[in-house]
Amino acid sequence: MNNYVLLFGLLLLLFFGLNVLLNYLSHRDHEPAPSWKTKIWAIPLLSLLIIGPVIGFAFLYMTFFRGIEHTSSLISFTGKADLFTFSLVILLSFLFFETFIHPLTHALIRYGLKRPPSIYSRQIITIIADCLLIYVFAHLIPGVYIKDFLSALTLSVALHVIEWVLAGIMILYKKNNKKNLNM
Repeated sequence: MNNYVLLFGLLLLLFFGLNVLLNYLSHRDHEPAPSWKTKIWAIPLLSLLIIGPVIGFAFLYMTFFRGIEHTSSLISFTGKADLFTFSLVILLSFLFFETFIHPLTHALIRYGLKRPPSIYSRQIITIIADCLLIYVFAHLIPGVYIKDFLSALTLSVALHVIEWVLAGIMILYKKNNKKNLNM
């Protein structure tokens, strides 16, 4: 029941955020605010355009965590609902941290060191932050059991290795595509 309250709260937050965004855009462009009839269909439609990809990627995370659960004892779940909720919350927290907290942390490091942080230090900061998120949310969401902090670090590193492999594949694809266009 707790998971459904959390997901419902996130959905209400999304609706409220889109309503504020529509009002802000109309204010910024010096246009009248959209009518309630427009908001009734626009907010759910815009929400679906956001929720669709998020749920799709949450299912990918769910597949990853289910594979980890079956192959090791790092993390375990009592049910599929707990697994999906954990995957969705982790995905949204990663997006939030990648968008707001990580740039702020990098700016503070840049200010403190008087030079930009290296790519390796940025990756280490990201891995540690993601590890903390996994560990905290595994303890907050009922039905999710993580072995210890080292398990969260292992999961974080595994997620980043997958990210690096996919980024490398994308770079190779772009190089080959660019090479084929030049011929």
